[in-house]
Amino acid sequence: MVAIIVFAVMIGLMIFNVPIAICTGLAALVGAAVGGYPLMVMVQRMFTGLDTFTFIAIPLFIMTGRFMALGGTTRDLINVSRVLVGFLKGGLAYINIVASMLFAGITGSAAADTASIGGILIPAMVKKGYDTDFSVAVTATSSTIGIMIPPSIPMVVYGVAASASIGKLFLGGIVPGILVGLALIAVSAIIAKQRDYPRDEKVSLKEALVILLKGVPAMMTIIIILGGIIFGIFTATEAAGIAALYSFLLGALYYREIKWKDIPRIVVEVAVVTGQTTLMIATASALAWLFARQNVPAAIGGFLTGITTDKFMLLLLVNVWLLFVGTWLDLSPAVIIFTPILLPIVVACGVDPVHFGVIMVVNLGIGLFTPPVGVCLFVACGVAKCSISSVVKAFLPFFITMIAVLMLITYVPGLVMWLPGLLN
Repeated sequence: MVAIIVFAVMIGLMIFNVPIAICTGLAALVGAAVGGYPLMVMVQRMFTGLDTFTFIAIPLFIMTGRFMALGGTTRDLINVSRVLVGFLKGGLAYINIVASMLFAGITGSAAADTASIGGILIPAMVKKGYDTDFSVAVTATSSTIGIMIPPSIPMVVYGVAASASIGKLFLGGIVPGILVGLALIAVSAIIAKQRDYPRDEKVSLKEALVILLKGVPAMMTIIIILGGIIFGIFTATEAAGIAALYSFLLGALYYREIKWKDIPRIVVEVAVVTGQTTLMIATASALAWLFARQNVPAAIGGFLTGITTDKFMLLLLVNVWLLFVGTWLDLSPAVIIFTPILLPIVVACGVDPVHFGVIMVVNLGIGLFTPPVGVCLFVACGVAKCSISSVVKAFLPFFITMIAVLMLITYVPGLVMWLPGLLN
């Protein structure tokens, strides 16, 4: 009964466009009051939910993204993408996707990817004759690769919630991220041929080599992070600190676009984003504790296993549920709330926690461009100055393609677990 009231409060607040952190926090307080728990317990659970050394990686990765975005990295990565795929028909769409794959390893944030790359490429695509709905769809869907290819803040959150290796989660997201990128390129190629979209301007071999060499320092960030983790040089949290330092030095000394006077503003921006993220995690942690006390995980587990005990069908039901959750709940709170509920169910079926973590992040990532929440969709439409209703139809081919990739990584675990196996 308490769980039903909590969900009703959450959904009711969301209907009135209340921020997610406030929705989960108030729902937790209402649930505690109805369930007879002291309200101070909710405050304690919020603090406990954040009292983890690993979470230090979150502001550091956010800071890395800000340094990269302001330091000239986005421009160089787009130029690298132009060299690699711009000469093809519909080249700007491929540039958009490949740039997201490269930029994903820098920010670990889909919304940051949408704003940074979309702010440059959506106007350029429209100017070149690409339809606005297609430009928005490509940008919003490809930017979700940013939560798959490391560093990924949602995977850090899942790693804490599931007590799983963040290094393995980072490695596990690489192949799915590449598969999503290739799948989106295939869909874009078909649409580009149908609509006769133009090629991007060709560059000479000499210019191409210069662009690729200039982009190497920017792409070294992901190599430093993964290389350090794989070879045991540092942990994921330490990697975040090193990445932040490297990105600052890159922007300040190599690109010379970050000045000392910019640091206070950047720190404030990072603090604001970190505050929003950690507040969502804190309130979601309190809500997850409340659900655990109310035996919600056991009830849902019993419900699902009562329907079927077949591993194939259970994973399908879990995916359907997560797809539904992703349409109305932000990614980080969803991970905190539903990992303790769903993880025991899938582990009992023989699913590795790292495999399930990647499934969960990819699945909920689809919700980042799916109404009604769809933060990437809102950002992309804001850049293009168009309504959401005008672009929803253009999203369908990309949505279906990403669902197909989700099913592939769900039922072919080797695609996820091959690289993490290197850490064993």
